[in-house]
Amino acid sequence: MTEVRYPAVAGSFYPADESLIEMLEEFFNDLGEEGSERRITAGVAPHAGYIFSGYTASRTYKAIFEDGLPETFVILGPNHTGLGSPIAVYPSGEWLTPLGEIEVDAEMAKAIARLSGIADLDELAHKYEHSIEVQVPFIQYLAELAGKKVRIVPITLGIQDEEVSRALGRAIFEASQELGRDVVVIASTDFMHYGAMYGYVPFRVRADELPHRIKEWDFRLVRRILDFDVDGLFRELREMNHTMCGPGAVGTAIVYSRSAGALEAELLRYTTSYEVSRSTEAVVGYASIVMRR
Repeated sequence: MTEVRYPAVAGSFYPADESLIEMLEEFFNDLGEEGSERRITAGVAPHAGYIFSGYTASRTYKAIFEDGLPETFVILGPNHTGLGSPIAVYPSGEWLTPLGEIEVDAEMAKAIARLSGIADLDELAHKYEHSIEVQVPFIQYLAELAGKKVRIVPITLGIQDEEVSRALGRAIFEASQELGRDVVVIASTDFMHYGAMYGYVPFRVRADELPHRIKEWDFRLVRRILDFDVDGLFRELREMNHTMCGPGAVGTAIVYSRSAGALEAELLRYTTSYEVSRSTEAVVGYASIVMRR
């Protein structure tokens, strides 16, 4: 019997009915033809509710579609729930969303866990986690448009540092080489989380200045990502006490991309929740980035 991972946040982070298709159609109303270059090795995409960050996330997937869809998306995101293994690779089966089922690349999952030396094959960490789930409908929608079968390898990170990034990045690359798998890594992360509800108010900023200050803080990290600088990324995080939630996912994407021959990275879009909510009580930054050979 095939194991199925059922959606945990459909109806809250994104629609659980036919309006999901309508929303995705709107996000991708400027979508071009599927490409065949396959230069993109990895993408960074946010994982907040679609009304806040869905369009920004779609820019990453638009670029990947127009570059050419891979066989397998390895999707890494932070473990917000604390459940399961600290580094958990979903082992096999299918993930279900309102758009249907998508298969887990079990062979790739097992290879990554084995080659990393630090990851476990574990379902529990994924049961209620939203950071990976919200990426899946974008992939399903574009795979359906292309008429292609695409698989995923979901990985949640409860431990995020340089060592984890290097071990997982190398393992994903080695697994892709060992299995002859065409892979794109997705780093699911939001950037600055500012406000009392996030426990982060390092100093008071005038309300009209806050979105600009958050952009300044986030762009210190974005510059490191565009330079493929894993050590610099984590150094900036610690110096600022920055609240980016998925640095390990981004670090892994950088290490994998360098191993896969990436030479350039591009920021496609940056925004904050303020542009939708107009609230300065809680502000989160979002970025769409791709890395290319």
